Amino acid sequence: MAPVVRWASVVAIGLAVGACGGRMSAPEVLPDELPSLEAERARKPNDQQLLVRLGAGYYRAKRSAEAVAVLRAAIAIQPSFPAVVFLGLAFEQALQLDSAQVAYRSATVLARAGAEKAELEARLANLTREQLIRFAKQAVAAEARLKATPTPNTVAVLPWRYLGSNPELAPLERGIAHLLVTDLGLVRSLVLVERERIQAIVDELALTAAQRVEAPTAARSGRLVGAARVVQGTIREDVRTSQIRLDANVVNTGSGVVAGRGTAADRLAALFSMEKQLVFSLLQSLGVNLSPAERQAINERPTADLQAFLAFSRGLEAEDRGDYAAAAAQFQAAATRDPNFRSARTRAANAALLAGPAGRTGAGLVALAGRQLPGAGPTNGRAVALRNAIDVVAPSSGGQIARRILAGPWVRSRLAETLRQDDPTQIGVVGEIVIVIPRP
Repeated sequence: MAPVVRWASVVAIGLAVGACGGRMSAPEVLPDELPSLEAERARKPNDQQLLVRLGAGYYRAKRSAEAVAVLRAAIAIQPSFPAVVFLGLAFEQALQLDSAQVAYRSATVLARAGAEKAELEARLANLTREQLIRFAKQAVAAEARLKATPTPNTVAVLPWRYLGSNPELAPLERGIAHLLVTDLGLVRSLVLVERERIQAIVDELALTAAQRVEAPTAARSGRLVGAARVVQGTIREDVRTSQIRLDANVVNTGSGVVAGRGTAADRLAALFSMEKQLVFSLLQSLGVNLSPAERQAINERPTADLQAFLAFSRGLEAEDRGDYAAAAAQFQAAATRDPNFRSARTRAANAALLAGPAGRTGAGLVALAGRQLPGAGPTNGRAVALRNAIDVVAPSSGGQIARRILAGPWVRSRLAETLRQDDPTQIGVVGEIVIVIPRP
């Protein structure tokens, strides 16, 4: 047994790391490690853990195409959380955002902790916003060459225009649009453009509130998002009667002609009933026949609390200007007033994720995946070289002997004595490598 202990001691001393509470930390793959990892891959092309480390190294070196290829090979052998996450990061680095989103969604299945899923959700939400902004810029840039025929029955809803003097009601421009998108989206014969996509076009075109209610502007915006029809509207106050009036037009994007109208007026307290009345009026003017199930679904209300809905509308307003902290606070306020307001709870959680640094940069996701990288700690570069040397000396049995013998508590105790480490639990084995935390 002595020769084995002697050999193990040499390995341990060569890889000794500083004491840090007895825990190993997964290192970054440094650029100077890549040649060693590439050489090892040439000899072990099917080593999944090696491929993951190499792919992560390529990503950190901004060699995204090589990272994608290597990480795909690793996942084909065995999917793992760090492999799939670094694949998403590499796709993102290569500006392939659709592929990055697919990878991140796959990673949620492999996530083992709530923190991992939260980081993934933050990144997915951030990428969605980035894609919408990019889509808007590309659509406007290519507008002169746009010849595509809009998809039939596709409807977009522009933010409304508030014509009153009460600043507390101004956020209803977003809130009413949100309700219309939700209710019209319950009709099977219609395809609704998501509110955030049309908002991205509004932002890119820098449309004023007045322009949003002009038929030519509505037609132009609809063509840019591929919608056949656009709903636009105004919110008016009648101070004498203390009533609110909602007026809506449906504009055909091809001709710019108003194809349908709807109106509703009542006290502010009856806002939700007015919105339902408006939806049914618009659908009737468009000749849409509703099934009993669709009619019942449209009649359901997300909340009966007007103040909760006003807070929700302020959240939408803050979200559209990119102030996610304020949006999260407003959505949470809405959910607190009405715990059954599911849209408010969902948006509060999403906005909170986007408000944090992880949502903006993805740094937290990189750190989480990095900590799960296979490796032997801060001296991993030397570990790769040492494993190569062991394979040359004993290619068939060196690793197996190390794993079988060094796992025993007696050998750990002898190693602790030889290496002057009082606590045998501070000696560990990763693969063929012995890790020792030396005494101070």
